[in-house]
Amino acid sequence: MSNQYRLVGLGNSELLAGLSALVRQGNALSAQILAHLVELEERLLPLELGFSSLFSYCVEALGMSEGAAGRRVTAARVCRRYPEAFQRVAQGDLHLCALCALAPHLTAEVASELFEACRGKSRRQIEELLAVRFPRPDVREQIRRLPSRAQCPPVTSQGVPAAGTVEALPAPTPQQAPMISANFSASPTGMTVPDRPRRTRELEPLSVDRFGVHFTADAELRDLIERARALARHRVPNGDLASVMKLMAASFVRQEEKRRFGIGAQPRHSHAKAEKLHRDTPAGSTRETTPPGGALASVAAATEAQTSATHLVRRSQHARYLPVKVRRATHDRDRGRCAFVAADGRRCNARAFLEFDHIRPLARRGGADAANIRLLCRAHNHLHARHCFGAMHLAAKIAAKKAYGALRSGRRDEPSSKPRKMKF
Repeated sequence: MSNQYRLVGLGNSELLAGLSALVRQGNALSAQILAHLVELEERLLPLELGFSSLFSYCVEALGMSEGAAGRRVTAARVCRRYPEAFQRVAQGDLHLCALCALAPHLTAEVASELFEACRGKSRRQIEELLAVRFPRPDVREQIRRLPSRAQCPPVTSQGVPAAGTVEALPAPTPQQAPMISANFSASPTGMTVPDRPRRTRELEPLSVDRFGVHFTADAELRDLIERARALARHRVPNGDLASVMKLMAASFVRQEEKRRFGIGAQPRHSHAKAEKLHRDTPAGSTRETTPPGGALASVAAATEAQTSATHLVRRSQHARYLPVKVRRATHDRDRGRCAFVAADGRRCNARAFLEFDHIRPLARRGGADAANIRLLCRAHNHLHARHCFGAMHLAAKIAAKKAYGALRSGRRDEPSSKPRKMKF
C-alpha cells in the first residue's frame, strides 16, 4: 500500500483539518462535474459518441455505478434549470441527494426558497420538510402475511448450540439454496445467523445462467398467471412458474415482433398485387384480353390499370407506411438494436424505444425501401432530425405534436354535439 494512504503518523488536529479540506475540495469537484455534465448534454455529445443517453455515457464510459450516475444526471439537470445550485453544491450547502429530492417540486417561484430551507440538511430531514410543504395522500391500506423467520438456538460459551434446542430442518432444494445462502451469513462463532434483509433488485444474479426475479403482482396479474398456468399444463405438467412465465414472455415477444417489425407476418395483398401488376405490365403495353366495347375500351382499361399500378407503387415508395418486408429486412439487418455508429466506430447498444428512421427524410422524398430505412433509438432519431432540419424546426415539430395530442384528447373528453351514425 502506498504511503499516502497510511495516516497513522498524523495527529488528531491534522487528521481533522485534512479531512475537512478534502471534503471542501470534493464539493467543489462535484459542482465542476455537474457543470461538465450539463455542457455534455447541451452539446448532445453522448449521442454523437454512440450512447443512447447521458446516463448511459456515465455508466459505460466514465465507469460510474447506476446509482451514482442517476444522482449526478438528475442533479445536473436541476443545476441547468437553476444555475444558483452550482454555487450551493460547491459550498457544501446542498448535496446530490438533496437536489434529487427537490427536483420534482422546484419551480422558478420557489426554487431559491427551497434551496435555502434545505441548506445543510440531510436527506431524511429534507424528505420531512417536503412532506410538510407538499403533503401526499395516505398510503394504501394493506395486510399481508410475512414468512416466519427461523429462530436462532441459544449458544453456549463454547460457541455450540445448547442441547435440545436444535430441530431437524429439511435439506434445502437446489432452487432454495441460493436464497438461503443470500439471506444468511456466517457469524464470528462459526454459526449461520439471519443477516439484515437486503434491498432486492428486479433481476438478481444467482449463478452463471440463473437469476432471481422480484416484482409485486396485483390481483389481475395473479389471475392471468393462474389462467396461463392452467392452460399450459399440457406443456408444463408440474406447473413450474418460471416455465410458464417463459412461455408468456416468448408469446409476447413473438406478437410484438410481428406487429412492429413484421417478423412472421404476411405482406399486404394490395401492395403485392400492385407490384406484380407493375412488374408484369411494362409501360406502353396492353393486355391480350379484349373487354366488351372493342379495342378502344381494351386500350383504355389497360392504360388505367397501368396508371393505377404505377401510382400504388410510387405511393408505397414514398409513404409513411412501411411494408412488412421492409420492416422485417431492416430488423434483421440491424439485429434489433439502434444502428447509429459514432465517428470512432462505436455503435449504440440501445434496444428500447426503437423507431424506424428514414436516412433521407421523407420530407425530402426519401424512399420507404430497406436501403433508406434503419432502426434508431428515440434519442438518436431526434439527433438525426436535428442534423437534417435544425434544432428550431425539431422543437417546433415536437411542440406541434404535443399541442395536437392535447387538442385531440380534449375533443375526446367533450361530448359530441352531432348524432353518431349507427352501423348495422
